Amino acid sequence: MIETNDDTISFEDAACGYKSLMVIEQCFRSLKRTQIKMTPMYHWAPRRIETHVRICVLALLIERVAEISCQMPWSKIRDILGQLQVTECQTSDHVFFRLNEVSNEVKEVFKKLEIPLPKGVIGINPLP
Repeated sequence: MIETNDDTISFEDAACGYKSLMVIEQCFRSLKRTQIKMTPMYHWAPRRIETHVRICVLALLIERVAEISCQMPWSKIRDILGQLQVTECQTSDHVFFRLNEVSNEVKEVFKKLEIPLPKGVIGINPLP
């Protein structure tokens, strides 16, 4: 059952609107699971609700741009990029992260997205 307060749109348009919202929420959940460390939030303030919607739309936009650029579905892009790994290394004085060998698939996705590959060594920090 679909309910809307806009009686000027067709049932098909309303269903497409709800489906789009579902895709946006799915993208946001995917984004939260990967890089953004967030716990569930319940919004009551209008500015927080608006911000949440904007983040969801931005997540969908990023997903769609990646799909169009790579000409493959987001699930495949996500799986390919999931191969990208770093290893934590430690010397007697420092700790750092080193990029593991990058597969050709990963290189191709980065190339299509016009994003440079991360540097081989990431974040050198002295030990306390």
